Order: sequence, then C-alpha cells, then structure tokens
Amino acid sequence: MSRFLVQNLRAVNSIRPSITLRTLTTEAAATTTTTETPSITATIQLNETTVPNDSLVSQIVNTLMQDGKKARAQRLVSDSMRHLQAKTQQEPYAVLAGAIEEASPLLKLASSKKGSKVVHIPTALRERQRRRRAITWIIDASAKRNEKTFEERFAAEIYDVTQGTSSVLQKKLQQHKQALANRANAQVNYNTQNR
Repeated sequence: MSRFLVQNLRAVNSIRPSITLRTLTTEAAATTTTTETPSITATIQLNETTVPNDSLVSQIVNTLMQDGKKARAQRLVSDSMRHLQAKTQQEPYAVLAGAIEEASPLLKLASSKKGSKVVHIPTALRERQRRRRAITWIIDASAKRNEKTFEERFAAEIYDVTQGTSSVLQKKLQQHKQALANRANAQVNYNTQNR
C-alpha cells in the first residue's frame, strides 16, 4: 500500500517540476538565482467512494459484499447513488431510506407441523430483518432489469420502488395477504396483565 502511495507522489512531482535558472544581468548583481515554477497543473480525479456511516447503508454494503471485497461493494453503492441523484434530483440516501422502508415487510411466514398438516404461522419481523428482506428483494429485482451496469439497475429499481411500480412492492403485498389469510394460526398471548 505504501509503495502505491510513493509511486503516486513521484508521478505528481514529475508533473510539476521546478526549474532553477541562473541569470547574469549586470555587474552589480553578478549571479542571481531565481526559481520559476511553470504553470503545469494536472488534475487527478479520484473516484472517491463517499458512503455515509449509517446502519442502513452499512447493511446494504454488507449484503452486496462478495468474497470480502467491501471496498468494491461501497463503490457500487456510491456509484448507484450518483445515478439515483441524477434521476431524482434529490438527496439519494434519503430516497434510498424511504424506498427500503416502503419495501420492508412487516411479517414473515414460518412453516410448522400440527399433526399431519403443515401450517403457516405469521411472525413479526424486527427492524433489521425487515430491512434485510427489502434489500435482498431489491437486489434480486434489479438483477432482472435490462440496464447495462449494476449501478444503473440498482438505482432504477430504487426509483421504481419510490414511484410504486416495482415488483418488490407486489411481493410485499403478496406476503402480507398470505399472513392475513393465515392469521388464525398466529400464536398471540392475550394475557397482558403484569404479574
């Protein structure tokens, strides 16, 4: 890593050399040394991955990460947020948080056997579980899109969720309908008195 930084510093210094000239003007000033720096400026544009330190964004990055390549996952999220900002003209991380919240299911269906029958029991999800389901659904739906890069597909899917036209919202609605149909199997504690 340090060798890479040293090479970059050498490259920057080779772009802006300083030239020392000796000029003889008059007999009073026999030797005058002047240092002139030519106005050669190089613009090195670094693609910085600006990912805020947020639990939601961290969960998205960790869900996208493959083979431990977290920097690559952060770059994907950052680039997709640039595409989303260009599409919506709004702050992209606020749009992302709203889309994830909108796509998050409230319940899951757990299967269990009662006698010889398999019954589906609706169970409430915690916040992190809700977000995880929404993130994986959005990633799966974006994989089926026609855009060229993942960043464009992910941003377009987030935009569709905010517009209400995504298949992720249909999936959430379907899961809620199934939970409503199986609400008789829910294990609810009616004893609310403190003992």
